[in-house]
Amino acid sequence: MTDEKQRVDYWLLLPVLIMMFGSIAVVYSASSTVAAYTFKDPDLFLKQHAIRVILGIICIIGFSKINYKVFQKYGKIIIWVSIGLLLLIFILGVTKIKGASRWINLGIFSFQPSDIAKFALIIYLSALLVKKKDYVHWLYKGYLPLYFYIILVTGLILLQPNLSTAVIIFTTSMILLLMSNVKFKHVIFSVLALTPLIIIFILSKNYIIGRLTSHAEYSSGGESNYQLYQAIIGFGNGGLFGIGPGNSMQREFFLPEAHADFIFSVIGEEYGFIGTMTVIILYSFIAVRGFATSKRINDDYGKYVAIGLTTLITLYAIVNMCVATGLIPTTGVPMPFISYGGTALLINSVAVGILLNISSGRNLKSQNLELNGFQS
Repeated sequence: MTDEKQRVDYWLLLPVLIMMFGSIAVVYSASSTVAAYTFKDPDLFLKQHAIRVILGIICIIGFSKINYKVFQKYGKIIIWVSIGLLLLIFILGVTKIKGASRWINLGIFSFQPSDIAKFALIIYLSALLVKKKDYVHWLYKGYLPLYFYIILVTGLILLQPNLSTAVIIFTTSMILLLMSNVKFKHVIFSVLALTPLIIIFILSKNYIIGRLTSHAEYSSGGESNYQLYQAIIGFGNGGLFGIGPGNSMQREFFLPEAHADFIFSVIGEEYGFIGTMTVIILYSFIAVRGFATSKRINDDYGKYVAIGLTTLITLYAIVNMCVATGLIPTTGVPMPFISYGGTALLINSVAVGILLNISSGRNLKSQNLELNGFQS
């Protein structure tokens, strides 16, 4: 650490805090009817989400104080722990939701290992890129070891099955590699090599075919995709200024997952076009500040971590909004900092804390930790 006073990137922090605090009201509005009917407590999701928001803020503050170089030192341990958790899903303690085994249930709480794995993959890939910087453009000694971890993590997530998360993590990893000295042709060849396997996987999963078919029918003017159809109705109801907080009609059992994956539709209905554009602007601030941090930092590891974490948050936001507006098929991807959820919110908060630490100005080239024995 250094005695230099830490600078806080408020242009990064404030949009996150606005969305997190604002999400409490939106989640309550979107979930109260379902919570009252299902659990006889309209405030259930509100209370749970508020607690998670508080924990998220604690994570932001805490990790903004931790030198991000610590993750470079312990990256290999973190990635293998996350891989172990992904494997554990197929062995014991899993909770199935809609036919997918994505959660580990510990009794008092459950969590998604994929949320931890996506974070772990970024911090370890960044460490490997730094370690192998002199020969990262080589295929066998440089690129393939990186590709091994990408395929291992995304493959285990794909088998849950969770295609959307696997694709987002894989895309983020490829973007991170392209931002380093990895040869462009290696990235292209690896993507092309995987394409037939992904197509076979998609064709073997009826639920994916069903989503693609219903989306195609919706795009052609049909109404077979009920969830998406109701989401679009929500946007239409909202108009320019919205119908007001707490007045959503789609939350009244019309729109499934209104408090989670389709919360953007509730924002559009209650706060209108102005509200949805505000959310887009807030995400834009996060993206701009995150990538600006990667340009300012003089340390390669900090640069790669900033690129990876910013890309991940941005892609999740883009995919969620595209799903809610019918631009792409339904995926089940949450909206960062806004959707109801536990693991994703906390991991995203950790990511913001790390970005704040990188941008603080106190972790430059002159500050290094001993990194022996943890990156091989």
